[in-house]
Amino acid sequence: MGGNWADTATSPGPQVFAMRADRPLAEIPVPANLTAKFRASDWDPDLLALAIMPQFIKAKVGTKTWDAAIALPGPAAITQAMIDDLLILAITERPDALSEIVQQNQNFQTSWLQLLNISRASHPQTYLLMKLIARCGELAMMMLKLRNPTRPRPSQVCPMLYPPVPVPGHASYPAGHALIGSFTSACLAELVPAHAQALEALAARVGFNRVIAGLHFRQDVDVGLQVGQQLKPFIKQCQLYKDTLVAAQAEWV
Repeated sequence: MGGNWADTATSPGPQVFAMRADRPLAEIPVPANLTAKFRASDWDPDLLALAIMPQFIKAKVGTKTWDAAIALPGPAAITQAMIDDLLILAITERPDALSEIVQQNQNFQTSWLQLLNISRASHPQTYLLMKLIARCGELAMMMLKLRNPTRPRPSQVCPMLYPPVPVPGHASYPAGHALIGSFTSACLAELVPAHAQALEALAARVGFNRVIAGLHFRQDVDVGLQVGQQLKPFIKQCQLYKDTLVAAQAEWV
């Protein structure tokens, strides 16, 4: 949901080849390249993005790290009015939003690729930048959820909500899709300022679809959107992010 998403249509590197047993291609003489090196473009961005984690954990704005600086408001007490709100959304909004809900359940960051009209192949450094943001957002999401580890999912309170996708295996508050989406949009808005408004709207749209799906209360999403924006100054302190941002900017010249 966070860092482990993929633009599967443009995976780089050699493809898998099923060799015939009776005519092995290994018999064909091809000179070995004894000076070959593992190319920078061959690195798996999903794994490479993990390298930012130690930097993000230590990054400070002023004297505080991100986890010390971000103070979550307490989750509101669950009321029948909150449940009724979700039941109404399930009836009035979910039928029209269902295709988006299902598509955004996994690999939801591909919506950002589509908005910017890019791919891993066309803008590899921008793609890596998104991976760095996603990895840091994923960590922040889990650490913040553990501050309220028993906050139930709406469907645990009211089974009649019947979410149309599997209920995630972590507590409800704050919303992860909203947090990572807002974090991604805030960072990409600096890279592609002309898309700033659309990026913000996309994060809000993805977040609210999780409410319509009965997976989150409205407060979960509202707080997630706010936290995502608050994380941006901290990732900007990370050297790997700085270097990747410079490389990504060159893709937009």
